Amino acid sequence: MNAAERRLIAGIDLNSEHPMICYYEQETDHTVTAPLKVGNDDISFRDILEEMEEIEYDEEAPFSERQARTDELAGQVASTLKKALSTLGLRDAGSQIVGLTVTVPHLTKLLVSLIRSVFRELGIERDRGFLQDYRESYYYYTLYQKPELWNRSVGFFEFDGNRISFTSLTHNRQTRPVTVSCTEGVSITLKGEKNTWDEQFSNMIQASLRQNIYSCIFLQGDTFDKQWAARSVSLLLRGGRKVFITDNLYARGACYTAREKTLTRRLSDYLYLGEDLVRTNLGMQMIVQGRETYYPLISAGVNWYEADRDCECILEGDPELTFLVSSMESTENSLTKMPLPGLEKIDRPEGTTRLHIHVGYDSPGRCVILVEDLGFGDLYPSGGQAWKEVLEG
Repeated sequence: MNAAERRLIAGIDLNSEHPMICYYEQETDHTVTAPLKVGNDDISFRDILEEMEEIEYDEEAPFSERQARTDELAGQVASTLKKALSTLGLRDAGSQIVGLTVTVPHLTKLLVSLIRSVFRELGIERDRGFLQDYRESYYYYTLYQKPELWNRSVGFFEFDGNRISFTSLTHNRQTRPVTVSCTEGVSITLKGEKNTWDEQFSNMIQASLRQNIYSCIFLQGDTFDKQWAARSVSLLLRGGRKVFITDNLYARGACYTAREKTLTRRLSDYLYLGEDLVRTNLGMQMIVQGRETYYPLISAGVNWYEADRDCECILEGDPELTFLVSSMESTENSLTKMPLPGLEKIDRPEGTTRLHIHVGYDSPGRCVILVEDLGFGDLYPSGGQAWKEVLEG
């Protein structure tokens, strides 16, 4: 297969020091995980991601300025990725990448903006470009293993230098779809000489696993070594648990995400309850084709950075909008009224005020509603007014 014909599904772990790529070729059923390189040189995004952190915390700067700086960094990231992907035989990522997921430790509003700008630079549309945090990558990695490995809880010990962190994955099989959650547990820093590490890690294992039933444990990180961890390994294997030493879990999980969303659809009976998940439905009662009906704007069950909607409506009655809010665990609605001050001063006949409504999230649990007066053609031009409402929770 020549370079022009090659088509890949890929996941990229966009960490600062050692970004990794995992790619899957459907035609050969072949999966490869490797460091991102330009030629023979490893890539580092340390400077760019450090600058992104500075932009995030520079709250005194206008958002437009911060966005412009983010777009500039996105161009640098996209340029680097194009060079790296060309070493895999991809001359045109936009046409040769079937699906691409980028995973990072945590997602913020500006980091989401950066990654989406990178996708646009690469020519990857929104239905082929995905983003998620490390926890969600852990979810996809786990559920793409053999089902017998995750029929109970699954534990993950990650070694980063001398620091060890623990994350558990659990199911609630009483719900439909089955809900899956990731929970961070204790973390420790190994101290002293290596001959003391086994006891420290053993204590962490006991505190983390307790009496819960785990079918599988994953370990990742170069610090772990069975030579110093004899007692710890024995504890991990207790009760018939399967234990695997893995590598590049996040890049692999990101690749599985892209496969799931563009190709396989294996996990339709499961719902990941991550911290980024929108847990409320938001809509309005509208007159559509002469009948009053519920018009959904945001549906629960998607991540906050995927939850946005635009629509237009004709305002009738009082200068305010009413939104219906319900949680994903309940069918009961609560009403939230958004006043539109100043609109009552505009002299227009009833039914000639057209509004544009944009609903989106700028962080988990924070929904932003933007409303703009569009006027009504040449007869009743817009007054240029705009309103903003923030819904928390």
